[in-house]
Amino acid sequence: MAGINPRTMSKFLRSVILLGALCCVIPGLSAAVYLDTLPDGSINTGAFSNFTVLTSGDLSDTNNTFTGPSRVDGNIGIGRNGNFSMSDGTINGDIYMNSAGKFTKSGPAQHNGTVFYSQDAVLNAALNDARSLSMAAASDPGGGTYTTTQGTFNGSTVNSGQSITLSGTGKVVLNLQDFVMTGGTFTLNGTAMTTFIINVNRNFSLNNSSVVLSGGLMASHVLFNVKGTGNQVSLNQGTSLSGILLATSRKISLSGGKVYGKVIAEQIAITSGGQVISQ
Repeated sequence: MAGINPRTMSKFLRSVILLGALCCVIPGLSAAVYLDTLPDGSINTGAFSNFTVLTSGDLSDTNNTFTGPSRVDGNIGIGRNGNFSMSDGTINGDIYMNSAGKFTKSGPAQHNGTVFYSQDAVLNAALNDARSLSMAAASDPGGGTYTTTQGTFNGSTVNSGQSITLSGTGKVVLNLQDFVMTGGTFTLNGTAMTTFIINVNRNFSLNNSSVVLSGGLMASHVLFNVKGTGNQVSLNQGTSLSGILLATSRKISLSGGKVYGKVIAEQIAITSGGQVISQ
C-alpha cells in the first residue's frame, strides 16, 4: 500500500483493535445492569417473580411467623437461615425453604401446596434480584411527571391522615423521607403504561389507611422501595396496599394489613388476618 506512512498504519491498526475490544466488552457490561422496569412499564421482578412473599433471613431473629386467620395466595420463599412457622390461616401456594431453616405447621393451619426443601440456589437468585431492584430503583432519576389532584403533598414526605391523590404519566420516581399514614387514602392514578416508584428512606407505616390504584394503573407497575436498615415496616388492622412492597433489610409486619401484590422483606410476620394476594 504505497504512500501510507507505516506509523500512521500502526496507529490505525491499534485503533481498530481497541474498538473491537470495546465492542466485546460493552454488551457484557450493559447486560449486567439491572433495570428496575420492563418495556411495558411493569416492575422488573426478575428471579423473584415466582414469589408472592420472600424473605432473606438475615436478621438475628430468623423466625418468620404466620398466625391468626391470615392468608397468602401465591408462593412463599424463606431464604438463608430463616425458619417459618404456621399455626393458623391459609396458604394457597408452594413454600420454598432454605437448607438450614425449618418449616412447622400446627393447629388449624391449612397449606394447599408443596413444601420444597434445600432451595438455596433458587432463593439466592431471587434475593439477589430483589436487592438489585432496590438499588436500581433508589438511583433511578425517573422522567415521568405527576400532579397532586387531591390533598397536600410536598414531594418529600407523606405523614398525614388526609386523603392524597397523585396523577402520573410515564415513570414517576418519588424519593421520600417517610411514608406514614394514620387515616385517609393514598391514591395513585395512571394508565396501564404508567409506573410509580416510591423510595422511602426512614419510616413506612399504615394505620387505618389504604394505598389504592385508579385509572388503569396496575399493582405490577407500583413499587414501594423501603431502603436500608431501620424501623419495622408496619401495615396494621384496617389497612391495605396495592403494589410491590420491598424492604430487603427490614422486618415487615402485616398485623391485619393486606397487600395486593408482593412482599419482600428480611423477616416477616403475618398475623391477625393479614393477607398477601398475588396480582
